[in-house]
This record gives sequence, C-alpha cells and structure tokens, in this order.
Amino acid sequence: MNGCMASSGSLIVWFRDQFARGASFGSLDAEAAPLPPGADGLLVLPYFLGEKTPLFDPFARGTVVGLTLSHTRGHLFRAILEGISFGFRHHVEVLAESGATPTRVLCTNGGADSKLWRQVTADVLGLPLERVAGHPGSALGAAFAAGKGVNIFTDWDQVAAFIRLGRTVEPEPTAQARYNEFYPLYRETYAQLKDLYPRLARASAADPA
Repeated sequence: MNGCMASSGSLIVWFRDQFARGASFGSLDAEAAPLPPGADGLLVLPYFLGEKTPLFDPFARGTVVGLTLSHTRGHLFRAILEGISFGFRHHVEVLAESGATPTRVLCTNGGADSKLWRQVTADVLGLPLERVAGHPGSALGAAFAAGKGVNIFTDWDQVAAFIRLGRTVEPEPTAQARYNEFYPLYRETYAQLKDLYPRLARASAADPA
C-alpha cells in the first residue's frame, strides 16, 4: 500500500517563487514559526494539481479559506505546510481503515530540512516523526525495489540496513489538540466544494464568444 499526493514540495516551491522571490525556505519558516497552530484561522487545501490519493479527483483545486486583512505571508506559508500535513493525516486514516495503522513515521528529502514542517507534521499526525539522515529518499526506495525484484534482497525489512535515523520530533500536546480541531474543518471544506470544482473547470474552459 502507498499513497501519493499530487503536490506537496512543488506547492511550497510555487509559493516561494510567486510570493517570496529571492527568499530562502529558512526565512519563510522563520516568518511562520512564531504563529499559532491553525495560522489564526487560515486553511489551505493543497490540491493545486488536482489530487491523487486518497481523493482521486483531477478537478480538485488549491483553496484558501479564512483569509483576512490581518493575515500575512507567514500565515499563508504556515497554512500551506499545515494543509499538506493534513493531507498526510488523511492518508494515515485511509491506511488505518484498511487495517494498516502506522505506528512510526519517517521523513526524508528536502522538506525534512525544515524544523518547522517536521514539528507541524508530528503535531498533525499525533505521532513521533523520525528523520532519515543523509537524504537517501525515494531514490533509495526505487533502487531497493529493483533489487527486490531481481532477488538481490529477499525481505523488505532488509532496507533497514541502508537507513540511518537522525533526530526524532515528538508531538507537542497543545498543538496536537489544536490541529485536532482544524482537521475536520479541512476535510469538510473539500466535501463542501468538491461539486463546485468541475463546474469551475467547465466555466474556465468555456468560449467567451
């Protein structure tokens, strides 16, 4: 079993390039980190390329809900990080419904460099988040799967020999409780808008003549 979101890291890059050109991801983290969980009432649905699992909805779209004149660039950046992590939680729930409840969560690749995003994800999932040191990432998984396919490896657990774990981030109880309030709103927002998205696509494709 696996899950694949259509946009996560690409969404963060898009935001930086469009609204913070020249800024580093570290500086955006610094803007967002002091803000409270829930970004002062801001929700982002991260479906900027439609969505693969678990929605299977090519018409889903990126959506910002709750925006006010008091919100800043940092609020929106934090809400994007939170929205992607809510997408991770949706996957965890679907896995649990299938009888596979995760008890460990590992992270790797570029996004794992963000201390803020690691903490947000741990808080949203309510699970410790273990960082894979050295960033072998998806390339290691692909290479191991190929090795398994040609019988170089006999058991999937053998991949552990190639993984070195770094620091573990524990969920912060107050933030976790706050995200437990926001997550149902995240799910409900899509449920309320899912019939609108294809209508919006049809309207945007219509010939104005």
